[in-house]
Amino acid sequence: MMRMGRGRWLGIALALLARQATAQARVDERWPLDSGGSVRIVSPSGSIRVLGWDADSLAVSARLEQRGGGRFSAAGDAHVRKLVVDPAVGSAELEVHVPRGATVWLKSVSARIEVEGVDGTLDLSTQGGSIRVLGTPQDVTAETMDGSVELAGGTARARVKTVSGDILLRGASQDLGASTLSGHIVVRAAGWQRGGTGVQRGKFASVTGDISFDGELGRVGSVELESQSGTVVVRVPATTVADFDVLTIGGAITNHLGDAQPKPGTAGTGQELRFSSGAVGSGAQVTARTFKGAILLERK
Repeated sequence: MMRMGRGRWLGIALALLARQATAQARVDERWPLDSGGSVRIVSPSGSIRVLGWDADSLAVSARLEQRGGGRFSAAGDAHVRKLVVDPAVGSAELEVHVPRGATVWLKSVSARIEVEGVDGTLDLSTQGGSIRVLGTPQDVTAETMDGSVELAGGTARARVKTVSGDILLRGASQDLGASTLSGHIVVRAAGWQRGGTGVQRGKFASVTGDISFDGELGRVGSVELESQSGTVVVRVPATTVADFDVLTIGGAITNHLGDAQPKPGTAGTGQELRFSSGAVGSGAQVTARTFKGAILLERK
């Protein structure tokens, strides 16, 4: 009986050691990928970092905390490749190198997402994680429920959406849009990107969150800001040439961009303000709307 007991304990110990050995599984793989190829990544939790590089190949380095026998899988060819972390794996830390011009589609439940140096198209989605993009991608779609989103650098087109997460947009863009339910939107528009400076076209909307636009407007561009109850702040250089159309139903308007002062709204409530900093129709168009929030216009 004693010998059988020792054998049983030895079996348990070996099983535990085996589980420990696979609990921190490593993945290091590399495949050919066209310079404009497509990569699809699915990983439920942990972190995902995607880096652009000057090589026609796709490389993955990952650490998997396997809990339920799940695994990492990859399929595809030099045109399209899909990388999948099984939900049973648990948390996974992925670092993926892709050609700079690649298209990246990424979906997660709660992973933290970071993308840097990719000039192609990005489609990024996570329910609870944060998203951060650094560089000059051609097109960005970024969506998260509770996490924050930051785009830094410049884009030709970007669409960002959150439920409660804050949004920070830094750099220049031809076509920039962001919406949130209760998060704050901060736009710091500056620099040169793809044929223009600042933001050429922008549309930013929130329900209860504040919106702040700080920086340069495209010469003949347009920016729209709308919040149900949040505060809207527009801060632009003193040399900005633009037509301003501002309205609040239950809030107040403060104008530090010129001498024009708000008047009572046409419906008898709230305030409205329309003026031009320069010849009418010669510059950008700025439209700001709130239901019961305040609107502040300031010089940088």
